Parts: sequence; C-alpha cells; structure tokens
Amino acid sequence: MEAALITFVNEEILAGHGEVTGDDEIVLDGTLDSLGVARLIGFIEAEFAVTVPAQDVTIEHFRTINTMADYVRRRVDAESVA
Repeated sequence: MEAALITFVNEEILAGHGEVTGDDEIVLDGTLDSLGVARLIGFIEAEFAVTVPAQDVTIEHFRTINTMADYVRRRVDAESVA
C-alpha cells in the first residue's frame, strides 16, 4: 500500500519535481497543496475501493505516506465489515 501511494505521489502529483518517502511530511511542509490532496484522495478511493469522508481529511491521517497507509488500512477493514 505504501509503495502504491509513494509511486502515485511521485509520478502523478510531483511528476519529477521532487520525491517523497514514507516518513516525509507531505502536507505541513507544502509538498502537497489542496489540489494534490484532492487528487490523492481520488486515487485512494479508486485504488483501494474505500470512501474517504471529508471529516477524515486531517493532518492526523494525511501527515505522511505511512500515516495515510495506516488510515487506508483501517478504512478497508471497516468497510469490509460493514
């Protein structure tokens, strides 16, 4: 999951204008702006078949690729049970 998120951010959002790893701060440091976050949410929803509610789009969940992957795993688990 982390690899898919890193690849998407690096290739589709940053497109050669930088590179992120799993532990890099990507929102607070300005790597991703609001449009980048929106694109990333669209990717997450399509790639992992989950819904990301607006109230979940927080620094707690989107601080780094690793925190995002943890959040997505919880969403996948929650939605597969529901």
